[in-house]
Amino acid sequence: MAGKYIKTRYTGVFYRESPTRKCSYGADRCYVVWYRDSEGKVRWHTVGWHSDGVRPTDGVDARARLLTGKADDSVRANHEEAPAACMTVGNMVARYLSWAEGEGKRVDPERARYGLHLASKFEAVPIDAVTLQMLWDVKAALRRKMAAQTVRHCFGLLRRAVNHAIELELWKGENPFAVKRHGPFKLPRADNQATRYLTRREARDLLVALARRSQQVHDMALLSLKTGLRATEIFGITGQDLDCAGRIIHIRAKGGEPQSVPAPADIMRILAGYRRQPHEYLFQDENGGQIMWGISSTFDRVVRELGLNDGVTDKRRRVRFHTLRHTFASWLAQSGQVTLHELMEMMRHKRIEMTLRYAHLIPGGGRSKLQIIDDALLDPDHGD
Repeated sequence: MAGKYIKTRYTGVFYRESPTRKCSYGADRCYVVWYRDSEGKVRWHTVGWHSDGVRPTDGVDARARLLTGKADDSVRANHEEAPAACMTVGNMVARYLSWAEGEGKRVDPERARYGLHLASKFEAVPIDAVTLQMLWDVKAALRRKMAAQTVRHCFGLLRRAVNHAIELELWKGENPFAVKRHGPFKLPRADNQATRYLTRREARDLLVALARRSQQVHDMALLSLKTGLRATEIFGITGQDLDCAGRIIHIRAKGGEPQSVPAPADIMRILAGYRRQPHEYLFQDENGGQIMWGISSTFDRVVRELGLNDGVTDKRRRVRFHTLRHTFASWLAQSGQVTLHELMEMMRHKRIEMTLRYAHLIPGGGRSKLQIIDDALLDPDHGD
């Protein structure tokens, strides 16, 4: 399973399979070695990726050098503590993303987010040189061009990177990106809960129009509408993730967690029709690789042509690809055939609070109970 250490036949040499990186034979392998340092502390050292030419025997050599204290600088760089002056924000982020990828987490969006919005501001800044004013300035700059939730994602990456360094004892100071309850640095509160879901006619019109423009975008939209899958989960599906007999799609959810999602027979037939090899991504970009930069602009063009967002100024009410997942949940709730806990399971929510936004759509709820008050007013003497 992705993210788990798997033994090789060599003592102390293990590997992890990446759910995102691929090589000639399938999932790429990140080789690591286990050993105890001179103080008896257990250490894990990353040797490298199979796709980069690293093999288990390289792990044997690296472990031998680590055990005898003869490791060269290139080996020690992966586990020794760097001088505080060299511990820049960029250094910590690189270490964290490398570790997270080895753990099976999907890091491509975070790596791209860091490169686009944060690297120019923090890459060469020593961790002990990060000031409160710097945080305020960067937050203000980001807020002018992105949603509050995206700003939170950006600072969340920086916070996790420093926390990771603290866990490895690479940094012993405070985390300057930590958000304390009564501290001076606060992140913007995200208020982006989608409230828009499609009507039956809107959904049919959208799917018909998408099919005329792009069969792949149509199929991704239909898949989301019928299973509630997120766009990032759809982008990560490979040929080996389809269990057509069991009508199950194996996905990597948020944080790289493996999950299994049931799908109707017609969806499985559509997906099987792509005839991908086990290691190939089901839905591909124009170069035949994994879709990295979000859903095709075809989706937004079709939405615009259909006028689905005409006159809508509240971004929570605007139709976007994620609206299909919201529609999936809303239609299920409206059917009256799904309980709130069943809906929570089908949406793969971790907390019931996330599912409660659909509670008002379930028939026979609080609205019908208001009649109790009317009945009491009509019979004021009853029960006195």
